Amino acid sequence: MKFSYGIVIVLGMAACSNPTKEAPAGTYYDLKSYIERQISQLQKQQPTVVKQAGFGDDKERQTTKTIDWSRELDLFLQADINKQAYQSSYQKNRPDSLTYEYVLKPGENLPVKQLRVELDSVTRQPRLVKATLRTKNSLYESERNVWLESNKGAIKHYHIEGFQQLAWLDAKRFLIDGEITPFSEKTLIWK
Repeated sequence: MKFSYGIVIVLGMAACSNPTKEAPAGTYYDLKSYIERQISQLQKQQPTVVKQAGFGDDKERQTTKTIDWSRELDLFLQADINKQAYQSSYQKNRPDSLTYEYVLKPGENLPVKQLRVELDSVTRQPRLVKATLRTKNSLYESERNVWLESNKGAIKHYHIEGFQQLAWLDAKRFLIDGEITPFSEKTLIWK
C-alpha cells in the first residue's frame, strides 16, 4: 500500500506512555484480556480480511490474509482503561446487565475519553466495543474512534477512523475498516 507508512505513523503517534499496572479486578471491564485472546486466535487462524485503509484522500481496498494482528488491533488495546492509575478517573454506567459504559470524568486528562462494551447474552463475550481516544498537546492533536463487532466472541468487523494534526499542518484523516470473512464466504463478499 502506498500510504501504509502514514497508517504506521498514525498508530505510532497514538501510543502513549500509559501506566501499565492493571486496576484491581472488577474496577473496569477487562478489555485487554479479550483483545489479546483475539489477537492470538487471529494470528493462528490467518482469516481472510476484506480491508479498506485510507490516509488523507488516498484509499485502498484489498482482500488479504497477511495482517499483523498485534499492530492492527493495537488501538483497541490502548482503549483498555483497566489500569491502576485510572481507578477513579471514569464515571461508570450499567444501563443493563450486558452493557458497560465508561466516560472520563471532568477535569481528568487521559487519552480514552469513553468506552462502551456490550456483551452477548449467551457467550458473555463482547459483541460490540466502541471507544474514543483523544490526544492533544501544543505540538500534536489526534482523535481515534474505534469499534468492533463480534459473533460468539470472535471479532468479525473492526473499524478505526479519526484524524491527526501537527500544529503547523492541516489535519489528516485516516481510516481502517476490516471485515473478517469465513473462508467459504470470501468469494461472496464483493461480487
